[in-house]
Amino acid sequence: MKDSKLINYSTQDFSTESDMLITLHNWQDKKEKFLPKLKSKGLLRHAIMRVWNRDGSFRLGHIFEYKDENAYKNCQPIWQEIEKQHKSKVPIKIFANRGIVLEDNILV
Repeated sequence: MKDSKLINYSTQDFSTESDMLITLHNWQDKKEKFLPKLKSKGLLRHAIMRVWNRDGSFRLGHIFEYKDENAYKNCQPIWQEIEKQHKSKVPIKIFANRGIVLEDNILV
């Protein structure tokens, strides 16, 4: 598919709400530096959401939309730089899923 986009949906599970909020705060402080770099490499969209349908859990969901597989690969060194600079002292379980968009119904 010529216009296919690569989507990565990742979740982060935290032990406590304060661990989750600290991680969000740290990203807010740094995102203006990194988002333009990621955009130049092909990141089209990044969204963060609080997953609320799991009682007693503290989970964030991240949607990363890339122009294509090459854009995804080109952004990886930047994400690795971010991870190095922002090593968290709180335990986080991360689960990543990647796929190519086959159907996209925008109902605006």
